[in-house]
Amino acid sequence: MAARAPRGEARRAHILEATLRVIAATGPEALTHRRVAQEAGLPLAATTYWFASKEELVAEAYRLAADRDVERAERLAEALGGGTEPLGAEVLAARLAALTAGELDGDRASLVAGYALCLEAARRPELREIAVGWTDAYRRLAARLLELAGSTRPVADAELLVAVLDGLLLEQLARGAADFGPAVLQPALERLVAALLAPAAS
Repeated sequence: MAARAPRGEARRAHILEATLRVIAATGPEALTHRRVAQEAGLPLAATTYWFASKEELVAEAYRLAADRDVERAERLAEALGGGTEPLGAEVLAARLAALTAGELDGDRASLVAGYALCLEAARRPELREIAVGWTDAYRRLAARLLELAGSTRPVADAELLVAVLDGLLLEQLARGAADFGPAVLQPALERLVAALLAPAAS
């Protein structure tokens, strides 16, 4: 396909944003071109012009969410690891809690899509590259922060940290607890980060 004009790119992105909202609201199984067109406020022909199949539409929406989310996380990780304050266990836990709470308060459609992608990848192998790349990017960012905080095993520690955060976020999406940040997230991260950064027993 020839290089897309900026206006065409904007319309394509608009369709993908609408797709993410539909996935967040109804799940990928219920998604149709017609439903996405309605959500985007566009004629049906607009979605079928850009995306020949539902599978392509869903895959490209997941890719957009992953790319955007990783870029945002990289910017936040730079901010978390910067500054003059030492990045000890308490500081790292507090900053990670703020970052994670921001995930829930921010682009919720992308957050829900990320977890939907993991389930879809179990059934559709062609989506695994996107799902694994998304998770691996977060692990690399977590490893970078943990290394700055003094972890002697940042890669292994990052795998555990990301897994715990995923579990906490999934539970909160289901529960919708009003006090999730101070009552659940912050204490859990304080305990986990302190344990990960504790000196190994001799």
